[in-house]
Amino acid sequence: MRRLAALALLPLTLTVACDNSTTTTPPPTTTSTTTPTTSNSARAPRVPTPLETAAYTANPCRSLTAAQQRQFGVSAGDLVDAAREGTSCFYRYPGGVPTATTVTYATRVPTGLNSKYHEHSTGMWTYWEPTVVDGYPALGFQATYVGDPTPQVCNFAIAVTDSLYFWVTADDKPGADKCSAAKDVASAVLTTVKAGA
Repeated sequence: MRRLAALALLPLTLTVACDNSTTTTPPPTTTSTTTPTTSNSARAPRVPTPLETAAYTANPCRSLTAAQQRQFGVSAGDLVDAAREGTSCFYRYPGGVPTATTVTYATRVPTGLNSKYHEHSTGMWTYWEPTVVDGYPALGFQATYVGDPTPQVCNFAIAVTDSLYFWVTADDKPGADKCSAAKDVASAVLTTVKAGA
């Protein structure tokens, strides 16, 4: 995924005040709140077993349990309405480098993960890697450009119903596979949602 570049082109810096001095980079956002109708050639796989997500869309900071937060070395999280697609949780790192991992539920995108496939069909995403996580449609995606100041940032989305997905934005670790950090966090979020924690 790329960093708050409009989920269209991911603009990358937004100042979020946790206190009066914290600057963070929010998750990517789309350039429009209206998602175009997708064609048959630009559709995500169907979700086999839709999940109940009301508790997590209402409070995305429930997405990682305390044990998972310790596993990834992040804080308890702060709610931030930084993405056009829905409210995000910023899980911050001690020391501020990287700044945060974000989890966002795309509650304002009625076509769900199909929206990402439509964007890909228009050439928006330079990195695009569809996959499956524990039976659920998923994909890594990012838009990069010459001189990109944050090429290490990647996004990983998982569909939890046919009309809802969440995505994680995270920095790739040096030497790690592309989007692996975001995928690891997203997989943990899926585990939490499935368990109804």
